Amino acid sequence: MTPRAKRPYASRFAIRFAIILALAMLPAGFFGFIQTKALEKEVQSRSEVALMGATLQAAAGETSLIGRVRGMVGSLAAAVPYVLDSPKACNDLMLQVAAVEPSAALVAFIPVSGVMTCSSAGRTHDFSDSPLFRQVLDAQAPDFVVNPEGPISGTSVLGISHPVYDIAGSYVGYAVMSLPHQSLKELRFGSLIESKDLDAPVVFWTFDRKGTLLTSNIELTAAATQVPSGRPMADFVDATGGIFRDTSVSGRQMTYAVVPIVAGELYLMSSFLPEEPMFTRSWGLSVYMPTLLMWLVGLAVSGFAAEFLVTRHVRTLNRSIVSFARGDRRLQAIDLKNAPSELDELATAYLAMTESITRSEAELEDSLHQKEVLLREVHHRVKNNLQLISSIMNIQIRSARSGEAKELLKNLQERIMSLATVHRGLYQTSGLADVRARELIPDIVRQIMSMSSGPEKPFETQNDIDDLRLVPDQAVPLSLMLAEALTNAIKHSGATRANPGKVVVRLKRSGGSDAVLEVINSSRDDPTKEASTAAETGIGSQLITAFVQQLGGRQESGSADGDYFLRVIFAVSPLSLAENRQSADPSGQSGWNETKD
Repeated sequence: MTPRAKRPYASRFAIRFAIILALAMLPAGFFGFIQTKALEKEVQSRSEVALMGATLQAAAGETSLIGRVRGMVGSLAAAVPYVLDSPKACNDLMLQVAAVEPSAALVAFIPVSGVMTCSSAGRTHDFSDSPLFRQVLDAQAPDFVVNPEGPISGTSVLGISHPVYDIAGSYVGYAVMSLPHQSLKELRFGSLIESKDLDAPVVFWTFDRKGTLLTSNIELTAAATQVPSGRPMADFVDATGGIFRDTSVSGRQMTYAVVPIVAGELYLMSSFLPEEPMFTRSWGLSVYMPTLLMWLVGLAVSGFAAEFLVTRHVRTLNRSIVSFARGDRRLQAIDLKNAPSELDELATAYLAMTESITRSEAELEDSLHQKEVLLREVHHRVKNNLQLISSIMNIQIRSARSGEAKELLKNLQERIMSLATVHRGLYQTSGLADVRARELIPDIVRQIMSMSSGPEKPFETQNDIDDLRLVPDQAVPLSLMLAEALTNAIKHSGATRANPGKVVVRLKRSGGSDAVLEVINSSRDDPTKEASTAAETGIGSQLITAFVQQLGGRQESGSADGDYFLRVIFAVSPLSLAENRQSADPSGQSGWNETKD
C-alpha cells in the first residue's frame, strides 16, 4: 500500500470545527468591519493629501529658488547673443545676474569650445576635458547637472543650464548658473521634519527627467539609499504625482510622495516611514477589539469542545489503527472513557474486525506453511525416485555386454541425475519459486564430471557463475542442456593423463534481462572438425537444440584461440511467472511436461 502524504495541520477536526464556527459568527462583526474600513480609508485619503501638502510646503524654498534660477538662465540665454562680441559687456551681464541672485556660485556662458571667458567669476577656465561639459553641450536643451566638486566654487553644486543660439540661429554654447548645495540647506529644506503632521523623520530630494538626484535635505549619497528599488527614478517623469509604497534601496519599507515641480523637467520626492495600521492605535483597538475577542472566544470554546468530545477519542482509536496497520497484531483494549455512543460503537466494531483479521491471517499462514512442506516433499520424493532409477540403470550398465548399450544407458543415467539435481535444488530453496544458478550449476558440473571423467581422462573445471535466480521452467532445460554439453565436451575431448582437459562453464548477465551460458572445452580429439562443444550429429545435438528452443534463446558454437565453445543467449524470466504458476498449480509440475516431451 502506498503511504499517504502527511496531511496539513489545518485538516484536523478541531481546526475545521473552529473555522466553521468562526464563519458562523462572521455576520455579527461584518457590518462593524465595513464601517471601520470605510473610516480608515477616509482617514488614509486625508493623510495622503496632508503628506502631499506637507511635501510641497517643506520644499517650497528650494523649489522656488530652482524654478526662479531656471527662468533666469532661460532669460540669460536669450540675452547672451547680443553681448558675444564684447567680452566686457558679457562679463558685466553675468555680474548683474549674479547680483540679482546672490545664492548663485557661478553665472557664466560656456561656448562650444569649452573655454569659459564670460562669467561672474571674472576668470577664464577650460571645461573641454570635463565629461559634464560634453553631456550638457550634447543635450542642446535645458538641463540640470550635479557636480560634486565644482571647479570654480570648489564645492558640490547644482548646475542649471540652457542652450544659447546666436542671432543667425547657430548653436554656440550654453548659459549656466551654479547653486551650491550648502546654500540650499540654509533655506531650511527640512522644515517638514518639524511638522506636527508627521511622527517620523522624512527625507526629500529633487531629480531631473533622467532620474538624476539633484538636491536633498541630507547628503546625496545617503539620499541615494532612500530611493525606491522597485522603479527607476526616470519612470516618474511625466507622472502627475501621488503616494505609493515601495522598498527602498537600503531594504526598508517606505511611503513615498512624488510631486512635479516643472512637468517633464524637475520633480520632488519624499520618503516617510509607513504609519502603523490603525488597529494598533489605542482608538483603533476600541473599534476592532469586541469583534476580535468574540472570534477568539468562539475559536477557543469550539476547540475545547471538539477536543473533549471527539478529538481525544479519535486520537486513541487512530493510534490503535495505525499500530495494527504497521503489523502489530496484539489485541489490546481501547479505553474511550466518556466517549459519545457513536465512537464507542465504532471502537467495538474495530476490535471485532481486528480479531477476525488476526485469526484469518493465522489460518492463511498455516495453510502456506503446509503448502510449502508439501511442495518440498514432492520435490524430495521426485529426486529420490530419479536417484533410484539411476541406481537401477547402473545395475543395467554393469550387466550390459554391448559397449554401445552401456554408452546409451550411461548417457541416459547422466540425464536422469541432472534432473534429480534440479529437484534437489528446488526442495532446498526456501521460496520454492526459483532456483539459485550459483548453487545449481556447479552441482551439475561436479556431478557430470565425476561420472564422465576418470584417472585416464582427467579434467580441470572452472566455474564463473553470476548470482541469477531462475524459475523452474528455465532451470530444468538449462541444467539438462548443460549436462548434454558437458557430456559431449568430455566425449569428444582428447584429454589424457599426460594432457588433462579443461572445461570452463560461465553464466553471466548480458545487459537488461538477458543471460549468456558458455561451455568452453580446451581440447578435442579431432581439431579439424567444426568447433563445437556439442556433438554435431546424434541425440546430444538434437537435445541441446530442443532445450535452447525451450529456453527461447539462441545458440552459437565455434572456436577461438584453440578453445571450442558453445554459447547460449536467453532472456531470464521474471520470478513473478513462477509465483503465478505455483498459485495456479500447487504441485509445481505443470511446466515439467514440456521438458519431458
